[in-house]
Amino acid sequence: MDSEVKFILKRVFVIDIIIAVLAFIISYVFYKPYDYIIIVGLILAAFNFVLNAISTSFILSISGKKFLTILISAFRIIITLCIVIILCGNDKFKYIAIIIGYTLHYIAVILHGLTIKK
Repeated sequence: MDSEVKFILKRVFVIDIIIAVLAFIISYVFYKPYDYIIIVGLILAAFNFVLNAISTSFILSISGKKFLTILISAFRIIITLCIVIILCGNDKFKYIAIIIGYTLHYIAVILHGLTIKK
């Protein structure tokens, strides 16, 4: 993996931790039953972000394997979907909470992008 990609992953991970702590405090105060679900959504998004970086680096290092990209992406989506369904079950508010947590990771990515000085 490229050193720039590793740097990006580390910076986004630090921002994710800060956002996770803030989200946990806010959700614990206002939405106590869903505090861990929001954090799980953030962790799932961060995990997918790392897997995407690793798989993209791998795919770019080998040529002619475009189908492998689609296969790896589909596998990650299916695994994430299974985890979400197991955690949320029939509670629609848990689905909303996990989507909020997943979205919080994208805020970390945007904040990282805003701090780049290039």
